[in-house]
Amino acid sequence: MLTMEFDYEKLAEALLPKLLEGMKGNLKDSTTMHELPPLLTRKEMMAVLRISSWKATELMGRPDFPVCREAGILIRTDRLFEWIDKHTPWVESNTGYFKVG
Repeated sequence: MLTMEFDYEKLAEALLPKLLEGMKGNLKDSTTMHELPPLLTRKEMMAVLRISSWKATELMGRPDFPVCREAGILIRTDRLFEWIDKHTPWVESNTGYFKVG
């Protein structure tokens, strides 16, 4: 019978630098609302939401989507996040998008 023993402290020491390196890479890609400009262009909104041009056009055509057309097509960042918060409960209760397993 084969028996293995692990030194968890040595394993943690070996893995920790790699995990931290990977996390730093992911954090560089993510942006918080406070790091964004107050008004987003269409392309910036597409990058934040990670959506295609087609989906951006569809969203901006919705009457409840926070688009400001007076100064070109701009989206207020604070209203965009409010819109997302407002619509997330509908997605949770009407689709299986957030269900695990």
